[in-house]
Amino acid sequence: MATPAEKLASSLDILRALQEQGIVAIRSSQLTRTHRERLVKNGFLREVMKGWNIPSRPDEAAGESTAWYASFWEFCAAYLEARFGKTWSLSPEQSLSIHGENWNVPAQLLVRTERGDNKPVALPHNTSLFIFRGALPAPEQSIVKQGLRLYSLPAALIASGPTTFRQHPIDMRVALAMIQDASEVLTLLLERGHSKVAGRLTGAFRNIGNDKIADQIIKTMRTADFKVQEEDPFEA
Repeated sequence: MATPAEKLASSLDILRALQEQGIVAIRSSQLTRTHRERLVKNGFLREVMKGWNIPSRPDEAAGESTAWYASFWEFCAAYLEARFGKTWSLSPEQSLSIHGENWNVPAQLLVRTERGDNKPVALPHNTSLFIFRGALPAPEQSIVKQGLRLYSLPAALIASGPTTFRQHPIDMRVALAMIQDASEVLTLLLERGHSKVAGRLTGAFRNIGNDKIADQIIKTMRTADFKVQEEDPFEA
């Protein structure tokens, strides 16, 4: 008969095999109940929500958040993909943060899907997902980065509201600085007739010192008979 240590070793082998496949968000169905309960009891697995777990370390103190924060993005990507398939995206504002390599874990991650229920999903350590119902970006305006479905950089800039510039000025300035040519945003601005957004982006680019792109946006939009009023969306 196997000893407790041998049984635990057997469960750890199964957990290790999952991790070697790059699986961070472990569904309960991927482990037998016996292995899952044994790993949880010994501190090698932690339940995030019913049916979903993440690997942990047995020497972590109760309430320690290290394992969760280290797993947050991979967990969210796997959970959302399992629940919605390919029909979801992070919000434009959150997309911009990721484009700028800001991987800080937000208190609430905003997710857009046409099947959203406009309700929060509670996660460990006072974090959550808020899955709201809304239209998704067109396929050509969407990208996948590390398993996360995002608005493309130009589409996210155009879809972000004016409050985003005031609430997240660093992320917005980083995103604006990543635009190399006015044509990256002009195509969408012209197609959708976004004269108000064009004025906001013109002021934003001028704020970061990129007068060339600012001038190109306003000149092109006005040439196309759109009335554009430049405005700086950043606070002084």
